[in-house]
Amino acid sequence: MIKKFKVSVMIMYFFLLLVFAFMLIPFVWLIISSFRPNADLFNAPFAIPEKLSFENYIAVFQSHPMLLYFGNSVAIAFLVTVITIFAAVMASYACIHRFRVKPGILLLFSLGLFIPTNAFMVPYYVLINRIGLYDNILGIALVYAGINFPMSFMVIKGYMDTIPAELKEAACIDGAKARQVLMKVILPISVPGIVTACVFIVINSWNELLFANLLNQSDKSRTIQVAIRSFLTTFEANYAYAFAAMVVTILPTIIIYALLTDKIIGGMTAGSVKG
Repeated sequence: MIKKFKVSVMIMYFFLLLVFAFMLIPFVWLIISSFRPNADLFNAPFAIPEKLSFENYIAVFQSHPMLLYFGNSVAIAFLVTVITIFAAVMASYACIHRFRVKPGILLLFSLGLFIPTNAFMVPYYVLINRIGLYDNILGIALVYAGINFPMSFMVIKGYMDTIPAELKEAACIDGAKARQVLMKVILPISVPGIVTACVFIVINSWNELLFANLLNQSDKSRTIQVAIRSFLTTFEANYAYAFAAMVVTILPTIIIYALLTDKIIGGMTAGSVKG
């Protein structure tokens, strides 16, 4: 029995190491390649580099207003998080109560998880143009908020559903109104679920490319993801610069996820242990 257990554990660790290697090797190659000249990448992309330099990173920031693009991405991520969390919290709080059309609303919000976002390219483009927010970070943020709302709603509502009804009833008996119950009882307890939704919203907004490219035409609203495409055009492909820009883009999401891993796991699993 002990031998079988050890064999199964060894197989599990071998499989985990294999998956880790498949995930880590491309990332390490990307980082190393970002320090190599573009000519070397074309001649011997997988060779061991003879020397590494920061020239690609310096050239990326000198040739393009990367700080502006970085700021646009940060601003969009912030706006999306505020708008989406506000809407998701309000909707979740409403849906923990009973009312006539609640099943239909829950079904509608749930369907948003299964409909591909690509299907809304034309409607989003037309709507953003009609309200005059094309090539504007607010227009992009509104689209991202609509895309991220179903997932955020499910995470936050799933957490609110685990809050004992007795707490809400006790607050109401003490004379608290609906707003006070939300602000003083529901929200403080729901912080782990809200933080989890915030992290997913920020990462999704930071990495999104399709709608950022569709709803943008100038530097004033260009995100850092769209900026990477400028290094890989039809007539010129500077992979060294593109790789350097990718590393700069990836690092913030890795740092955020690494710092908040415990809160993310806690927010996703708390519903299974709360009574």
